[in-house]
Amino acid sequence: METCLNKPGLALICVMFFSGGCASTPETGNDAIAAKVSDNSMDILFATEFPVASEDDALTRADQATQEGEIDKALFYLVRALQFRPDNVPLLLRIGEIQLLKQNSNFAKRAFLLAQHYDPDNSAALEGVGLIYVSEGRDEQAIHNLTRAVAIDASLWRSHNVLGVYADKAGDYAAAQRHYERALAVNPGAAHVLNNFGYSRYLAGDVDGAIRYLLEAANDRGFFKAWANLGKIYAEEGRYREAIRTYRLVMSEAAALNNAGFAAIENGDLTEAERYISEAIRLSPTYFPSAQDNLLLLQELQGGGKNDAT
Repeated sequence: METCLNKPGLALICVMFFSGGCASTPETGNDAIAAKVSDNSMDILFATEFPVASEDDALTRADQATQEGEIDKALFYLVRALQFRPDNVPLLLRIGEIQLLKQNSNFAKRAFLLAQHYDPDNSAALEGVGLIYVSEGRDEQAIHNLTRAVAIDASLWRSHNVLGVYADKAGDYAAAQRHYERALAVNPGAAHVLNNFGYSRYLAGDVDGAIRYLLEAANDRGFFKAWANLGKIYAEEGRYREAIRTYRLVMSEAAALNNAGFAAIENGDLTEAERYISEAIRLSPTYFPSAQDNLLLLQELQGGGKNDAT
């Protein structure tokens, strides 16, 4: 989870039928398990494929498809393998990860929940379900699952990253940074973790540390959202020219000026605010209502439009 923080105050498979003497996937109650983790589009897509003879046959074909970069075909064969042994937890986890990759969160969630049913303390299943709960906005369930996951396996860096975000939102910056440190110890190149760690440093009052981690995320790892966070920090710190230059890397000049102007208003730097917001409106007079709104706010603060600093 990428997550860019704001400063507070902040997935029924239809069994294929084949005529003739070929071996076929068993049609049993296990089909209902497989039906929970994929849909019948795979059957339609791979209708010309030969039926599998065994679980091992299905897994071999799935591995070959994966090596060839054919993720949909790999998923098709993994589901076929599951019909032979629906309590195969590693297989369920593999299906869940592929469904997540395909952004089929409903099917992914079912696969992870089935894995958890067969192995309640499986850390990967707990993490998979927890990450989906995050996307669903079910924060309490997400925190519960992810906390259990890292207690079982401390190397689950994705869980640590998300738990760090939740800790930041709760204002517990020390706990958040411990989670980010553990995530980076496992995956030092995770740009979104570096981004979150940097902004967490800023929330905790460590401006220099924040800039260092955000620059690494943006400049070294190419994580563009970190530029926006860095620009926000520069602006809030009154470093408006640096903020505008940084914002310009990820947005238009008008937007950069407007953002800097709004920060200047919040900082009480009304002269700078008027200059930046007026220039934003000049550059984009028709399509920039946000700058107009900020100008009205500035005029109210100035007591009717005259800048008391001039």
